[in-house]
Amino acid sequence: MDFGISGKRALLLAASGGLGKASALALSREGVSVAISSSNLERAQAAAAEITAETGNLAVGLLGDLANPANMATLVTEAQAALGGDIDILLLNHGGPPMQSALEVSQEVMVAQVNMMVLSQVAVAQALVPGMVERGWGRVFMVGASAVSQPIPNNVLSNMFRNALAQYSKTLANEVVKSGVTVNVVSPMTVLTDRTRDMAAKNAAKKGVSPEEELAARESNLPSGRFGRPEEYGALVAFLASDLAGYSTGSNWRVDGGNVKALSVSYTHL
Repeated sequence: MDFGISGKRALLLAASGGLGKASALALSREGVSVAISSSNLERAQAAAAEITAETGNLAVGLLGDLANPANMATLVTEAQAALGGDIDILLLNHGGPPMQSALEVSQEVMVAQVNMMVLSQVAVAQALVPGMVERGWGRVFMVGASAVSQPIPNNVLSNMFRNALAQYSKTLANEVVKSGVTVNVVSPMTVLTDRTRDMAAKNAAKKGVSPEEELAARESNLPSGRFGRPEEYGALVAFLASDLAGYSTGSNWRVDGGNVKALSVSYTHL
């Protein structure tokens, strides 16, 4: 199946590992040149080298510290220079916030996290989407979470700020769809990543069990009987980036193995 995106250029935020890296690899396999950003330049460059070695296509690692939205203008310029042209595909992503309750989270932590989870993400979108609109083609993705659908206990930062960016994405989708630009949220709910393991370890400590026991218990309760794989997440991103998915926009696409019980399917509004 020809996705029709060979020769396109993509910038993926916080993509040196996990779902971002899996998405970069899936796009690279379709002939897309990819720029991977991370707050750790060496890690970004290592991930890019792995992708190039596997696919033979251009992949570059760039420094992109999301803690300060002012850094995003430099990141955009460097990505365009490294890939040799305008960015066609954008993946908005960030590191997972610390687990905190609604009453304990401080003003300082909220300010730091809103910079990373919302303001830097919006800054990149505002820098790149106008060019996509002018060229009549573009794809924007937000890495979502189950917090987009329902609050996660003891994770007030994700509940607040992922929803803020999801609503921004929905607003943007409606504004640019007539120009050939789609905007979608892709939410991993039961995909096994380092973040999943870290959260399992924290929950295990509270319960007095091992991280392995906590992961196994969670996995056994899933309808699919297994966690999803990052490459399954990346494959959906690649498909939604394709010309074949040009009529799919403004949606929250869940990668959850049927874990959500309600029939609120992926084409419903955010």
